[in-house]
Amino acid sequence: RHDPDFYAARVANCILGQFGMMGRLGERVREEQGLAYYCYSSLVAEQDAGAWLASAGVNPEDVDDAVASVLAEFDRLGETAVGAEELADSQAYLTGVLPLTLETNEGVADALLNMEWHGLGLDYLQRYHSLIYGVTADDVRRVARQYLAPEKCIVVVAGPDAGDGEPDAL
Repeated sequence: RHDPDFYAARVANCILGQFGMMGRLGERVREEQGLAYYCYSSLVAEQDAGAWLASAGVNPEDVDDAVASVLAEFDRLGETAVGAEELADSQAYLTGVLPLTLETNEGVADALLNMEWHGLGLDYLQRYHSLIYGVTADDVRRVARQYLAPEKCIVVVAGPDAGDGEPDAL
């Protein structure tokens, strides 16, 4: 969370597919192409390193096409600036959902734990809005280009073989 790219990556992940069906991955891979039952992305941030993941439930026969579509969306996010509305919607979601996470004692405890664990300071919740709204479309494109470049991605497929005797993706 101290990496200067973290908040840009968080906004980019929201655009890409944190919403599941409403993100770019769900829209393309499920809605437009009908290749997956679900498709979403997640950003796992740890103290030193993390992972940016995409997951999909896919018929084994469609794995190659689904992987190609996910990688194409990664590439598009890194090559084409997101529109002002898409950026604003994601920023509004990320800041708007925060108060909802603090409605329960468990949510408050979780927030305090994360703030302490990551050394974010007690003013983090007050700074969060400006950290998210400080992200620009260029920031989103830059982090996508850096971290989601298809040639740098590791693709892992689990499930039954499509029946051709060849691995679907490695």
